[in-house]
Amino acid sequence: MTLRNDLLAANAAKDQFLALLSHELRNPLSPVIAMVAVLEAHVQDSAEVRHALDVIRRNVELEARLIDDLLDVTRIAKGKLKLSLEPVSVHEVLQRALEICRDDIAQRSLRLAVNLQAEDDFVQGDSARLQQVFWNLIKNSVKFTPDGGQISVSTSVPEPGEIEIGITDTGIGIEPEKMGRIFNAFEQGQSSITRKFGGLGLGLAISKAMVLAHGGTINAVSAGKNQGTTFVVRLSTIARPVEAATEPNRRGPVPAQHIGERTVRLLVVDDHHDTCTGMKMILERRGYDVAIAHTADEAAQQARTQEFDLLISDIGLPDRSGYDLMRELRDQGLPGIALSGFGMETDVNLARGAGFAEHLTKPINFDRLEKVIQQLLADSEKT
Repeated sequence: MTLRNDLLAANAAKDQFLALLSHELRNPLSPVIAMVAVLEAHVQDSAEVRHALDVIRRNVELEARLIDDLLDVTRIAKGKLKLSLEPVSVHEVLQRALEICRDDIAQRSLRLAVNLQAEDDFVQGDSARLQQVFWNLIKNSVKFTPDGGQISVSTSVPEPGEIEIGITDTGIGIEPEKMGRIFNAFEQGQSSITRKFGGLGLGLAISKAMVLAHGGTINAVSAGKNQGTTFVVRLSTIARPVEAATEPNRRGPVPAQHIGERTVRLLVVDDHHDTCTGMKMILERRGYDVAIAHTADEAAQQARTQEFDLLISDIGLPDRSGYDLMRELRDQGLPGIALSGFGMETDVNLARGAGFAEHLTKPINFDRLEKVIQQLLADSEKT
């Protein structure tokens, strides 16, 4: 029993360490993303500078993805992987995943063949998670295919009610004795592969868990060393839904956001000064009136003397937690959004328990943030 308790304590300590590591690594990424967005809005006519900013953004997002992979392994091991299911076009998700990898493909002089033939490509799925699966598989092919090789992405209908996604490369292949381990966490076949190609060895394990969570299957096929690899994903399809109108992508400043005759006022709280500065610049450019605070007490004081429509707060503040701040301000009827480097299910539940209407994980996706802001403001107007 003592050994079992020791193992449980060690496992809990590991999870706590991963959560803390995630938080500390995420925090510096948020102001980088924010400042890239600010610069993008001012250099629309400079292709060279825009390309440089795209490189920065892409690598920051990759860093965030690696952090998420560490947490996803913990979620999967505990059976706590959650999906937000909705009708999703597999072809659209594949195109987005390919767009993320397109520069890497070009830099390696790889030939890309895309053949999306499946007529029925809609599934009941989590768009972000499926994109993560396809991104992992395509990125895997890019990593292990020599310069000048080829990657092929295709879809087909193996039988009615199913879609098959195939991602094939002309890379280093998989030896038969390694095939049984490629979907294991932290496995890349052998240590020499890890040294040469890098990575954590988590992508395929996470991809398999996410495909299984969608009720699908994933398999790998390879004729052996240096013979290339094909990954095959199968998912059940649904009827194509009624097309929804999409909002145009905004780059420039927008008119001020109003409630009645008054500009919407946001109170942003974060002890990371660069994050506050970046958020203020982006949100003001999107038409909001933004006040910032770096401690819970400073935020509470501002809320007592000024009128705000929404609180956006970090959790790990120096004097009190963001949870304590939200509990105090919710009595004033102020809705809140939690922004945190902590992204486990327990963190989301704690945020909601404290009164936050939504919990978003750093680094900040500003389009997602604004969508939540607009939803909460609309809900406030109804009440």
